[in-house]
Amino acid sequence: MISVLILGVGLTAVANSYILALRGANSAQNNISALMLAKEKFENLELVSLKGALPSTASLEVIKFSNKDYNYQQEIAQLTEPADLAKYLVSACLSVSWPEKNSSKNVTLATYLLQQK
Repeated sequence: MISVLILGVGLTAVANSYILALRGANSAQNNISALMLAKEKFENLELVSLKGALPSTASLEVIKFSNKDYNYQQEIAQLTEPADLAKYLVSACLSVSWPEKNSSKNVTLATYLLQQK
């Protein structure tokens, strides 16, 4: 009887560990999906900036990706300092957020883009 009790306690701990691992894997998958989405949007921004046009300074949209709704926001701002670089570069910031459990998670990427004149 004691061995059955010990076995029951051990299996309960293993089952709880398995549930926590599944939750962690789901959270990691959401992060990977958000990063893939942000990377794709960054590549589009780079292509647009290399063609000499810059997209609107700010945009907000909801994107369905991997059966989840992600809120995507981009901001593009002119540099003011240093003046010699401000002629050639703009600042781009992309943020992707999504609901997970009872909170909101997000990924933010930022870079400088070449501004063609």
